Amino acid sequence: MSRRSVQAERRQQIMEALHKCLLEKPFDQTSIKDIAATAQINYGALHYYFESKEDILLNYIEYLIERYKSFFEEWIQSNSSSMQDPKDFLRASIDFVHHKITLNQDLSKIFIEIWEIAIYNSKVKEKLQKAYTEWIETVNLAILKVTANKTTAARLSVGLAAFWEGISLFSIILDEKTIEAGALLKDFQEQFLKFL
Repeated sequence: MSRRSVQAERRQQIMEALHKCLLEKPFDQTSIKDIAATAQINYGALHYYFESKEDILLNYIEYLIERYKSFFEEWIQSNSSSMQDPKDFLRASIDFVHHKITLNQDLSKIFIEIWEIAIYNSKVKEKLQKAYTEWIETVNLAILKVTANKTTAARLSVGLAAFWEGISLFSIILDEKTIEAGALLKDFQEQFLKFL
């Protein structure tokens, strides 16, 4: 195995370790030793791959958004040609996001933690802004399959991303009976498609 692939594999292990750690406790209570132990690598070796705990978090945000963005883009690529009606394609795309991303409790919990950090940490805020910009652009591409109006598509992409994030937050904070997230998402999806 080449040195580059070993480095990539180790960095991947560290990203997955931080993910597991953030599901257990807040970032400010997670130590570099916790991350190293979870990644099953030597504590000293962790500094070979990342400068600091903050550096791990910054890379983790990129890793996380790229993972889910790629996940969605792969789904789009494999399904876009099988659906003739653009609205059916958009409906299926939105449904995919609802089930795989918005209602993913682990992902929601971690993003709540990252939002809190971003309030006081400009580097994390900048990474999060980049991540959301890329996510909105990806959503915009799906919406442009239904409407040729670029301004409308851009605005709807922002609104849809904000709505998903709000439901994601509510799904963690409120109980299911209060928000009925699945039904709410389905109803919103149909109203959104009627608007187009």
